[in-house]
Formats: sequence, structure tokens, C-alpha cells
Amino acid sequence: MSSTENKLNSNPEILLKKRKNADRLRIEKQQQAKRRAEERAKKQSEKKTSKKFIRAESIVASKLASKQEKVRVQRVAKYDKLHLKEVADNGKDERLLFVFRITKPHMGEIPLRARKVLDILRLKKVNQGVFVRLNAKVEPLLHLINPYVVVGTPSLATVRQLIQKHATVKVPITSEEDKTVLKDETKPEKEIEGHDFKIIPLNDNNLIEERLGETGVICTEDIIFEIYKMGDAFLDCVKFLEPFTLRAPVSGWGPLSKLKRIEKKEEAKLYTVSPKRNAPLNEVDIDTFIAEQI
Repeated sequence: MSSTENKLNSNPEILLKKRKNADRLRIEKQQQAKRRAEERAKKQSEKKTSKKFIRAESIVASKLASKQEKVRVQRVAKYDKLHLKEVADNGKDERLLFVFRITKPHMGEIPLRARKVLDILRLKKVNQGVFVRLNAKVEPLLHLINPYVVVGTPSLATVRQLIQKHATVKVPITSEEDKTVLKDETKPEKEIEGHDFKIIPLNDNNLIEERLGETGVICTEDIIFEIYKMGDAFLDCVKFLEPFTLRAPVSGWGPLSKLKRIEKKEEAKLYTVSPKRNAPLNEVDIDTFIAEQI
């Protein structure tokens, strides 16, 4: 017993000093790293809040674009108010649409009424899309947000690909451990409002049966069928799924990607939206459009 105590207490003074120095250096490095991170965050916030020089022409152009967009929205709303009964009496066949939000084609701000419609459709960010049933009530709303979205009728293959590969759902958080993990994440708190839920990929049929079992939907194939055929549980399935977030169509930093990016910018400059209410919606070949982004 005495021999083990002698061995434990036989550390020379030099080793003890080295350990103390190592601990002191480690603490100093941690403090320096923390200080550098705070300075970096402060510089980034200063860059965001710093007032950049804006030309007078840009301010005037932005104001004019905002004014013109407000006039367009008022014209569309007035037309719908006068002709809503006629539109409802036409009895157009309902059809499935995929509504995808794009960047706005003008420098101005989005009017409040159009912004509310985007919020109702849950298209709060660019490159997000949702399934919509086109009818007499939905069509006027799409005309209000016509410059900010593209629409199209998806095929069964596109609906299946979107739901099987890109569908996400919102799940409430019950355990305190999950809440503490989410609080420690570096993601902004806006993505996890109140830390009461998390968004996960849809890969569990038990979750579907738990949420939509009362409507007769118990698996992914049922959701695909209900959305494509616009069944009785169409609205429940659409609300159950979160908006689909797709990638930008051009990626990479090679010369060909750069050329495509320039071509896209030139196409965006030529993109104009008619201010008339009876102008057609921005319908595109949505299957090709989605295939370029997933």
C-alpha cells in the first residue's frame, strides 16, 4: 500500500508545472476563441445594419414599382368583386395545380393583400411549392399573386416523386431532452417556433395512420392517390404536408453552370406580367420545371 502511495506522489515538480501551464493555455485559448467568435458576429451584424449607398434612381424605381403593383392588385380585386358571380356560374372543371413561388420580377414591395394570399397558401419563402385545387374560389387568389408564382398541372409521376422524396411533416416535441437539443442548435429560432415542434421527412406510415387514419389515409400511397385524384381527404393531406422546398435550378461553379446562370438572369429581365385581370396565369410545364430543381 505504501509503495503505491509513493508511486502516486512521486511526480516531479516539472510535470506539475507543465500540467498547470497546459490548463492555463487551454483556458486562454478557449477565451480567445470565444472572443474571436463574438467579434466575428459583431462584424457580421454591423455589415447587415450598415447603411449602403443607394442611388436616387433606384429609390424612385422601387417606389414606382411598388405603386404600380398596388394598382394592379386593386384592379384585380375590383374585377373579382364585380365578376365573382359570373366566374362561379361558369362551372369550370376543378383540376390539380402545383403552385411554386419564384422571385418577384420587380424592385418594389409586395402589397399587403398579395402577401396575405401567399401566407394563406404557406408560400412564405422563395422556391417553395404546394398542391392546390383550382376552382372558382382559388382562381382569384392566384391572379392576385400571379407575378410571384408559376403554376402547372403535375403528372402522377411528379406527385409521387415529390411526396416520396421531398415530403416533410411537422411533429410536436414532447420530451424535454428534444427541446434542449433544439435550443442548442445553431439554426434560427424562426424555423422552430417556440421549440414546440420539429420538421422531419415523411418516412413513417404509422405517423400517417395516426394523423390521417380517420379519413381513411394510412400510408404514403394513399396520400399520393388522394392528392392526384383530389379525393375527399385532399385538404387534410395538403395541410398535413409542409410546403415543398426545392433547390435552385442552376448549381455548381463550372463554366457551363455560369453560362446557364447568366442565361437565367437574362430571361428574368425579359419576364413581364400583364396588369390585366383576365390575363392567363403563369402556367408552365411543371413536370420539367420540377425535374430541373430536384
